[in-house]
Amino acid sequence: MSDRNRNDNSRYTRRLETIEERNRQLRQHEANHAAHHIGEDVQGIKKVRRVANRHRVLSILLPFLVVLLIALYVISPLSKVNHVQVSGNKEVNAAAVKSATGVHNGRYIWGLIDHADRVQARARQKNHQIKTVRITATGLRSVKVAITENNIIGLVSVHGRQHYLLSNGSQAPVHGRVPNYVTYANFTGHAGCLRKTARQIGQLPRSIREGISEVQLSPTKASPERVKLYMNDGNLVIANISTLGRKMKYYPSIVSSMSGKGVVNIQVGAFSYPYGNNKKK
Repeated sequence: MSDRNRNDNSRYTRRLETIEERNRQLRQHEANHAAHHIGEDVQGIKKVRRVANRHRVLSILLPFLVVLLIALYVISPLSKVNHVQVSGNKEVNAAAVKSATGVHNGRYIWGLIDHADRVQARARQKNHQIKTVRITATGLRSVKVAITENNIIGLVSVHGRQHYLLSNGSQAPVHGRVPNYVTYANFTGHAGCLRKTARQIGQLPRSIREGISEVQLSPTKASPERVKLYMNDGNLVIANISTLGRKMKYYPSIVSSMSGKGVVNIQVGAFSYPYGNNKKK
């Protein structure tokens, strides 16, 4: 073989080797890339699985921990009341409110909040002066008891003993010294008229209520619901129970037009006349 042929074969062989080396490197690169890609995919899958497992564990564990913490709080001393604030009371003292509602230090706060309706029913039954009760938590161990009252509108004698007459028509016992309130007379045997009168007078502004000295049932055949109101200013008011609350509100303006003491009749319409007049009372 000539030198020229040998050189050509040598160049051809080197070229083939070069091509094969490039092909090998290309295959190796592709293999490495594929392996890297697969590795990334595997890592990604593992990461997704870890996140999913973490979320699954948390979704089970967190509710359990919350329930556990609530349960521990409910049965622990931390849920017992150690401070009670009473508001809205004017005629009922704070001690009487706590006694009637049963809200006091040492009670479980969750029991008071969850059974607010029951607490209100108990309070209204034990003390008729309490009209509504609203209990709110003001802290982990403190509560506020806000009440509204049935106003005391006078005194009525029941079996020889004085009782408060309240604006809703009910009664409450008087303890201690009998205060100076409006008295109600001649209502014995007329409990329905007394309740109705109390509710009517309960509608009046305090300024007018405090101007009444005595309310006396004074029925006639023509007017079985007639009442007489003896006023502190010396006047006498004749009224009908059913319209007493509405018409008595005009009393101040009627009195302002009178020249002296006398009778104000608001049974039908509204008019006044001085004492000694022959008009029927």
